[in-house]
Amino acid sequence: MTGTETGPVGHPPRGHTHGHLWLLPDGTGLHAPYGQLAVEAGTGRVCCHLCGRWYVSLGGHLRTHGHTAESYRRTMGLCRSRPLVAEALSRSIATRQSAAYRRSPALRARLAVGQQLSKSGQLATLAATAQTASPSPELARLRRAALDAGRATRAAQRDQVLARRLRELGFDDLAGYLRHAYCAGASLRSLAKATGLGWVRLRRELEAAGCSATGADLGSEALRRDHGGCTRAAKAR
Repeated sequence: MTGTETGPVGHPPRGHTHGHLWLLPDGTGLHAPYGQLAVEAGTGRVCCHLCGRWYVSLGGHLRTHGHTAESYRRTMGLCRSRPLVAEALSRSIATRQSAAYRRSPALRARLAVGQQLSKSGQLATLAATAQTASPSPELARLRRAALDAGRATRAAQRDQVLARRLRELGFDDLAGYLRHAYCAGASLRSLAKATGLGWVRLRRELEAAGCSATGADLGSEALRRDHGGCTRAAKAR
């Protein structure tokens, strides 16, 4: 990070740093959570885990703690590609690098090999082969967050599709439709087809709607007899 500011911005006021709130396994006190790079609201500066001071760039400062950027990321559980600079500085560096790439044919030629490996998928294969250690805590956390977000998105999409199907069937809610169809003798298969629900969720929703199904076919005579009142209500409807 040659040419970037590596010292703290200004002189932090008294109490600007805080005590050790986190610990490494070896007992070393930390001023920021393990596996996360703390960013100061408003300024975008990043916090040094070891001393608690805020910097635009941690690059040169880490030498005072006997660390390189690589060893710091590894020790603090950060991703190997995590920039140790403020976001504004990171964007500025990326802009300069992009401009240099456009201006320099020699630079583009040097990077062409890596770009070709990336397009062919070989770069990902080589990276996976070289990665023998477990993913960093930060990377594991980001992967979990991405998986959770993906599950939430898919669940919302399924709920939207279900709501549209229920409207087409003339019902405002799933429980109402299931009670009506159950009393009318619908089978589990036909309910699954109409709603698009899987077997496990369909059974769970039937239980919640008060239609306890013990057999594979919800249209069995025994089950309908248990809900004679529902049948009469369905006919009245």
